[in-house]
Amino acid sequence: MCTGSSHPAEDNALPVIPIILGPTGSGKTALVVDLVRDGRLTGIEVVSADSRQVYRFLDIGTAKPTEEERHTVPHNLVDILDPSETYSAGRFRRDAEAVIAEILKRGSTPVVVGGTGLYLKALVDGLSPIPRVPVDVVDRLRAEITSTGPAALHERLQELDSRCAATIQPTDTQRIIRALAVHEATGKPLSRWWEEHPEKPPYRYVWLGIRWDRPQLRDRIARRTRAMIACGLEREVRWLLDRGYTWEMNAMATVGYREWKHCFAGEITREEVTAAIAIHTAQYAKRQMTWFRTNPRITWVDGSSPSLKDEVVRWLDDRHAEAKR
Repeated sequence: MCTGSSHPAEDNALPVIPIILGPTGSGKTALVVDLVRDGRLTGIEVVSADSRQVYRFLDIGTAKPTEEERHTVPHNLVDILDPSETYSAGRFRRDAEAVIAEILKRGSTPVVVGGTGLYLKALVDGLSPIPRVPVDVVDRLRAEITSTGPAALHERLQELDSRCAATIQPTDTQRIIRALAVHEATGKPLSRWWEEHPEKPPYRYVWLGIRWDRPQLRDRIARRTRAMIACGLEREVRWLLDRGYTWEMNAMATVGYREWKHCFAGEITREEVTAAIAIHTAQYAKRQMTWFRTNPRITWVDGSSPSLKDEVVRWLDDRHAEAKR
């Protein structure tokens, strides 16, 4: 794959950076790691575009790459935040561009892997100059979401800005508040601000998506959920709570973690937790695909295809060849 100069004048001379994306449970990480193990990919490093794997200690429930997988393929932007901290698409773009530059300097090839659509959009299309939102607007929305819960405000966002709402989990209080605050303060939906002349990125990105039939993906998610439970997900959640991380923190609103709140309160059983995690994960995957389908730049491959690895390697080789022309 072409690395080239970091800041050339012409777009066609920019370094080409592959993005491998797909909904949660589609097997993105396993695919890349397997291709390296097979010797079909060499000299690569993953730049993770996952808004939950950035958090330390949230390992099992975020399907974070294992130590062995990270030893096989270096993963960047994993375990970079404490669960008490917050993260944003803007910060992700700055972090990812810095990491990509470092990887290229090392003579390796960066591959962006993940499923957080807003992060990928920020990375590839840049960020719009959204005006500063008054603190009092944010504070009022924060108080409202605390008293009524995030679902009601997410429904309001769906009515005001359905495109933005499709990218946000109904429990992601931070991003719901941000989107509603921007709309209230500026009179324009956040999704419209995304289209406002963002700064051009210093790289040329190419997109490859892994998709599954919905029943197949639901089955994969259900099996992965059961495996997470068997690996000690409940113990991981209790460990986080014992160390002072609370349900109100954005990290703890992650699917796979927030469902345990009702179980620990004695309101539902562990079996019901397992079912709820699988359902909520499948719903999140559906929202991810809704977002991805609006992007005509993505080349899609069938995750269940016996020739999946061949197709991915061929696609990467073709992008490499195009970059050299």
